[in-house]
Amino acid sequence: MKQSHHRPQPSAGLNDSSAIAAQCAHRLFELRKHTGETQKQFAKRVQMTESMISRLERGDHVPSLATLCRIANAFGRRLEIVFHEHEHIHEDGTRHSHPHGHAHPDHRHEHDDDG
Repeated sequence: MKQSHHRPQPSAGLNDSSAIAAQCAHRLFELRKHTGETQKQFAKRVQMTESMISRLERGDHVPSLATLCRIANAFGRRLEIVFHEHEHIHEDGTRHSHPHGHAHPDHRHEHDDDG
C-alpha cells in the first residue's frame, strides 16, 4: 500500500467535512425525533429518499447548502452559517478573541435550540 506524504494543515479537523457532517447528522436526528417522525415519514415530507435521510443522520453524507435549506425549511427554522470567533474576558478585565470550535474545552455559550 502506498503511504501518503501529505501532512494535514494545523487547522485540519476544525472545519473538516466529516466533522461538519457529524454535526448536521446529530442536529437532524434531534429535530426529526422531536417531531416524532420516522425517517420514512420525514423523507416523504421533504421529498427525499429514506436512504438519503439515513445517510445524513449517520453523517455518511455531507449535505449541500440546498439540502440544508430544505431541511431547515421543513422544521420551520432559519439556516445560519456562523464563522465563530470567541471573545474572552479575563479576571483583570482584559479581553481577547480567538477562533476555536465547538469541541474545544473553552467553547462555552448557550445555543437557542428551542425554536
